[in-house]
Amino acid sequence: MKLLCRPSLSLLLLALSQSGLAEDAFNLSHVVVTASRQEQPLADTPVRTQLLDRATIQRLHATDIRDALRVIPGIQLREIHGKTGEEVYMQGFNGDRVLILVDGQPVSATTGSTVDVSQLSALDIDHIEVVPGAASALYGSAAMGGVVNIITRQPDGNFARLRGDVGSYGERQVEQQDWPGEQHLALSAGRRLGSVDARINADWRHSDGYDLNDDTYSSDGYAGDKANVGLALVQRGEQGQWGVNLDHFVEDSEVRRYTKGGAEGTKQELLTRWRLSGNAERALAGGLWSLTALHERQHDQADQLNNDTAMPAGNLYRDSAYQQHKIANQWTYTPSSWGGGLARWVMGVEWFAEQLEQDKRQISLVSSDADNAQVTPLPSGLYQIDVNEVPLERRSNGEVFAQLTVPSSHWLEWSPGLRYQNDSDFGGHTSMNLAARSHFELGGWRLQWRNSIGTGYRVPNLKNRYYLFDHSVNGYMVLGSADLQPEQSRSVQTSLSLTDGRRWQFELSAFHNQIRDLIEADDTGERVNNGQVAIYQYRNYARALTRGFELSSQQQLGLGLQQRLSYGFLDARDLSTDLPLINRARHHFKGMWLWDMSQHWQFTLTADWQRGLYTTVNSDYQASSPAILRWDAKGQYQFSDQLRLYGGVNNFTDAVRDPGAPDDRRPVYGRKPYLGVSLTF
Repeated sequence: MKLLCRPSLSLLLLALSQSGLAEDAFNLSHVVVTASRQEQPLADTPVRTQLLDRATIQRLHATDIRDALRVIPGIQLREIHGKTGEEVYMQGFNGDRVLILVDGQPVSATTGSTVDVSQLSALDIDHIEVVPGAASALYGSAAMGGVVNIITRQPDGNFARLRGDVGSYGERQVEQQDWPGEQHLALSAGRRLGSVDARINADWRHSDGYDLNDDTYSSDGYAGDKANVGLALVQRGEQGQWGVNLDHFVEDSEVRRYTKGGAEGTKQELLTRWRLSGNAERALAGGLWSLTALHERQHDQADQLNNDTAMPAGNLYRDSAYQQHKIANQWTYTPSSWGGGLARWVMGVEWFAEQLEQDKRQISLVSSDADNAQVTPLPSGLYQIDVNEVPLERRSNGEVFAQLTVPSSHWLEWSPGLRYQNDSDFGGHTSMNLAARSHFELGGWRLQWRNSIGTGYRVPNLKNRYYLFDHSVNGYMVLGSADLQPEQSRSVQTSLSLTDGRRWQFELSAFHNQIRDLIEADDTGERVNNGQVAIYQYRNYARALTRGFELSSQQQLGLGLQQRLSYGFLDARDLSTDLPLINRARHHFKGMWLWDMSQHWQFTLTADWQRGLYTTVNSDYQASSPAILRWDAKGQYQFSDQLRLYGGVNNFTDAVRDPGAPDDRRPVYGRKPYLGVSLTF
């Protein structure tokens, strides 16, 4: 689909041209799609949009989307509890409420709720677009905190690209005798077959494992492989185009853990995901019609095993199966008689369905009297207990949306929007938004002022309502709650940006989100198994608030040096208790310095500092993490258009958490030097 899948040009606000920083870094004419679901210049977007382009992603040597998102102002990354990856936080909303899209289509969450962005390869990414906040009616449930849309490079002619790099964590590698402990290989190739452009790509990341404390058996980082394979076909014509994408992801990983009884064991995970998507579009008089479809299946097998095969008691095997399906029909129209031909309609109808099922098998010393447990005595005197933790649960919803953008003068335009959602379990709900954009020319400077007010709505997903995450071997259990109510929010966003289009850009943005019935996993205070297992359960908070501001700037300093700085302040709290929400940093600073030292040499330095992150909050006790600070240094030498050598050091100050401090949220992964080569044919 043109407005969601066709690659756009290079983009602003974190955009960088390899051929010249000063010329393209502040280009407001670059085309974007996420803010209004149709192609338009960045300067004309009705709501604030942040962008990261291909050249910057290349300079960051990103191996997955996590590496790229790390530098975008306003985004905080947090480890997914019990998993090997990270989720996105925006404006105080966690990953459950930030919609992650690839070419406009949603990505399955690893846990049925939160997308692990480390699973998404950065191979063949054209750019990333970010729309913060629930100020747009064009995206439905799960977009209360904002939208991250990853736009891939579409097949175009004959080409081949090969990239490989290796790195090492030194003494912190689990297999210290192996070098390199981190390996990455990526390949993408395209060919024109008559009127059809085809592309195949493959990306493989391997780790030997990572350990912050080699005096203990347990490890902190996974050992194993993550791999993405994809096939894309596109046919373009004068009146439209069609495309098909088939993608496959596999994660085969292992982390060393002590069992509940103190024995040495491992957590092994095998996750597979198949994703088939298609799109078609056709130009109509004054507009564009488009149709998209998605089918995605995911299977996650997670086993917690005792290393002693003679003592299988405590072994736990969990299988989760998830599917999602989506069909969307959209029409964009530009009435020639409205607003001097500058008005734009976007209208659409969507259908979405998902299902989740989960089974658990456990080897136990004692039998079980649970109603849904199937108990099988074993010859060893132990018991095999099979439980259908989540019976096959389904939900679906139909949605219609419309948004109109119409100018009222040469300097002001309005953009009202409406979305109606009818959920199979929770019935109908209407969300509205209104955005306004003003722009002025001030003697060579361009001033943009964007304001929006909108409502967000999210129904509890299947995990929130039915999930049973029995991690008793590690001392806790997370339960779903069938009594949860949908979340609702009111969002006010404003931003003011000023640029001369050549050397300077400044932006100040502020937001205020009020949330009713926010859903979070909460410690119930209940303890089972003689007090050894804590019970957490999802519940609705009566009211919550996230508010704050972000200040960012870009400066072209001369001599090929560009500086990008941002500071964000966040106040996120439960209004019923006036206590802060956990895992949200109150202060957040990011810096990036890009230096083209010569025609061939490029150097990039990034900084990420966070402070004021609460990890445990209740009426009697509050704990917070030490300040987080990470520096990355990266460089590359461009021999020719075909050959590039690159390398760097991630977290070169080696700032890591104390593995013995449960409230420490500083980086797990420490200093990692790496080297790589990129070839283009």
